[in-house]
Amino acid sequence: MRKLFISAVLLYGAFMGYVVVGGWLQKQNKENAISTRMTTPSSTVPTSGSQSPTKTYTASEVAKHGSSSDCWLIINNNVYDVSRFLSDHPGGAGTILPYCGKEATRAFDTQDRGSRGSHSNQAAQMLQDYLVGTLQ
Repeated sequence: MRKLFISAVLLYGAFMGYVVVGGWLQKQNKENAISTRMTTPSSTVPTSGSQSPTKTYTASEVAKHGSSSDCWLIINNNVYDVSRFLSDHPGGAGTILPYCGKEATRAFDTQDRGSRGSHSNQAAQMLQDYLVGTLQ
């Protein structure tokens, strides 16, 4: 009986170790993907270091991009297409989805999650990779 108990405890410990390490590895892979995306901006989207966006959009044009597969945000009078970032957002896509096609400056500045403050400088820099134009 004692051997069976010890075997069960060891098996449970091995399983839990597998689950914990697997979860940690998934988190690391996701963070690495986000970091890589930050250091290699898309060539089709202007970044803060390149030319200014020449395209201007009205709020009603931005509102047409209000879904999870086509999500544009207005932040500080700039227009961002964050569709490809939704699944990578550390807070989950659900924190961005309510703002798709809408003004999101206050949400970005305050994170709308209590008193946790604004996004980091890294997040603001990363946002530039998704810039598609300015608000008219």
